[in-house]
Amino acid sequence: MLEKKNLSCLVVIVLLLFFGCKKEVIQVNSLSYNYFPTEKGVYVIYDVDSIFHAETDNQNDDSVYSYHFQIKERIDTSFLDLQGRTNQVLLRFKRIEVTDSWMLTAVWTQFINSTVAYRTEDNIIYHKLSFPINSTTTWNGNDSNTLDEEDYFYDYFHESSSVNGLSFDSTLSVIQIDENNYVEKIFGNEKYATGIGMIYKEKDDLGKKNGQVVKGTEYKMRINSFGKE
Repeated sequence: MLEKKNLSCLVVIVLLLFFGCKKEVIQVNSLSYNYFPTEKGVYVIYDVDSIFHAETDNQNDDSVYSYHFQIKERIDTSFLDLQGRTNQVLLRFKRIEVTDSWMLTAVWTQFINSTVAYRTEDNIIYHKLSFPINSTTTWNGNDSNTLDEEDYFYDYFHESSSVNGLSFDSTLSVIQIDENNYVEKIFGNEKYATGIGMIYKEKDDLGKKNGQVVKGTEYKMRINSFGKE
């Protein structure tokens, strides 16, 4: 009961912060836009692996900690922001074991129009997808925040692929950053499937000594299941 009350309060707060008065009407019916679902109730459950390389081991990489858990993301209420754009509330839940109850951990937002798809994650807005989808399309994923510029591009698109034992007819892959040298490895990749949304995420931020990893984090999300509630 308490969780439901907290959830309602969080949704109301988001709606009050972003509510606008003029609705933007966008026709998004093509295959490309289906990579970024907006329908209420659509959800994805992910298996998450997080690895932390601590800096307290004299850079021997002896202190490595692994964490495994699940994340559930579900599209909730739509609302209008101050610019009149239709947004969706995205609810995020977490559990350690599959037998545990889901715990609400964050309320994010997202919006899509004919040229862009954005998602606000922990108060930072990221430019996730850009349209049209083709091999020459590139964009700065941080064009609406204060982080350093990162040039995103499509690694592949409209291809079948499999993730975590699940097969998908039409997917795309976005490379967000790929820097691997003698002192660091920084890599970002997200994959999407039509009608489902993100099916895979990889984010590495690692420091090296003499070419070997000695600190930083490795993070992977793999789709486990999906549906609509």
